[in-house]
Amino acid sequence: MSSKEVLSKLRSVVAATDLLTGEDEKVFYTKGFRVGHGKALAIALPRTLLQLWQVLEVCVANDVIILMQASNTGITGGSTPDGDDYDRDLIIVSTRRLGGLQIIDDARQVIAFPGSTLTELENALKPYNKEPHSVIGSSCIGASVIGGICNNSGGSLIRRGPAFTEKSLFARIDTSGKLQLVNNLGIKLGRDPKTILENLASRQYTTGDSPDWDGKLWAEDYAKNLRDVTADSPARYNGNPEYLHDSAGSAGKLAVFAVRLPTFDAPANTTTFYIGTNDESELVQLRHFLLTSLSQLPIQAEYIHRGALDLSIRYGKHIYKAIRRLGPEKIPELIAQKARWDRLVKRVPLLPENTVDKAIQISNALTPIGLADRIPSYLDLYEHHLVIKADERDAAEMATLLERFFATRTGKYFKCNEDEARDAFLVRFTVGACTICYCESHGIDTNERLLAFDVALRRNDTEWRLKLPPHLREQVLLDSCCGHFFCFVNHQDYILKPGYDAVLFKKEVLAYLETRGAKYPAEHNVGHLYHASEGYEAQMRQLDPTNSFNPGIGKTSKKKYWH
Repeated sequence: MSSKEVLSKLRSVVAATDLLTGEDEKVFYTKGFRVGHGKALAIALPRTLLQLWQVLEVCVANDVIILMQASNTGITGGSTPDGDDYDRDLIIVSTRRLGGLQIIDDARQVIAFPGSTLTELENALKPYNKEPHSVIGSSCIGASVIGGICNNSGGSLIRRGPAFTEKSLFARIDTSGKLQLVNNLGIKLGRDPKTILENLASRQYTTGDSPDWDGKLWAEDYAKNLRDVTADSPARYNGNPEYLHDSAGSAGKLAVFAVRLPTFDAPANTTTFYIGTNDESELVQLRHFLLTSLSQLPIQAEYIHRGALDLSIRYGKHIYKAIRRLGPEKIPELIAQKARWDRLVKRVPLLPENTVDKAIQISNALTPIGLADRIPSYLDLYEHHLVIKADERDAAEMATLLERFFATRTGKYFKCNEDEARDAFLVRFTVGACTICYCESHGIDTNERLLAFDVALRRNDTEWRLKLPPHLREQVLLDSCCGHFFCFVNHQDYILKPGYDAVLFKKEVLAYLETRGAKYPAEHNVGHLYHASEGYEAQMRQLDPTNSFNPGIGKTSKKKYWH
């Protein structure tokens, strides 16, 4: 069929308002949150699981590339098109209207649908005193539950490791080009796709009645692996065969309809410690000391470099203030609203395209910092910052160990009150957006001058920061570093000075990381920024033999049948 005929077929499945074809209305979906952009014939926004299946049927029948997209909050551009050199028409299938959750087995497990967000899941579990695998972090910008599973996202919770499950319901295309719906949820739902999807949506099922209901629902051995601080390998990284199974780590090579996940008991109360030092080696030693000494691992241990903290306060202030005031669930709505304002500004000939960003930064410059006083005071005193959250019942042991450790060292710490604990984590999870805010307000193309490195360091590495050689440091205008410190997952952003070759810079940084024995990416998936390893590409080929779902991911072939 021609492109027009394909669009006509899709309009017979979804409402006309749910199929976007205008360039202005498509850009929100074709441009990545941080990097990545490309062309798409249309954006389809199904409203039911059955509509999603029918959209896939039209695409497969007409040899159209399918790019599944949830919240479009990815860091490596993996949920947006990459350029316009595909060999077939491309349809983005957005699942943002397919939210919803089903809490099962007395709230011990949940079933999450394609558009379910981490914030939605977190709020749904609060009445049960339960929490999901991941909590505040990327959830601040509306990240989806299934997106996390497909990317093996690591999250900030130390004891739980990468997002993982062996139980999911997904569509795949077999070697003959036939679309199949595979039910590996461990729940009897019927035999044909329509019956399966309708029974699931209406909860016409019972759990525990399927012979294959058992299976791993999370990375339950992660905490044990993390404590092995002598291991000459990272604790987690994308493409790790241990965490690849069906939808888990699938990187968009399947269309996932539902995942089955565990819930966890929420701590009744927590205690947060804020640590500052000017000696990086002290923090590395502290990590080793606490991982081998604590009876119970803490909940989170988040690192922020002074530069990242400063950029977040100066350019991301509006983000942490909005989260505090409105809650993380409102952030996706605000991002969408800003995108609409940006489109309107583009229609005014005399205004620069980044007018909205400039206005936001003027407001940031004129308003107070809005953080509890001791946090900005530590910014002035210390280069390295570490925030550790522990279950309150483990807080006394943590305090004792911190007091012993710093008795003979230069670093300091304080026990946070409620406001300080809240603000410390809010500003930490603003760091991921601070370089974007800087670039947008200064008219810098993030695809050309912003480079993000998501690095899993060896568990026995004696260094934390990336120590670039002088000729590379000379090319950097600004840098921002944060990370999941006990997991030794380092998130490093560089904004390059104008005139430098970003491709060459990245190549040389990756070569440096190889000398450190690091794995990359650690948790943001390969997207269109990293090469998939040979083993990871083999997994993708097995999942999607015709290369019809998200071709080109991991810098692999975009051609049909992987030619």
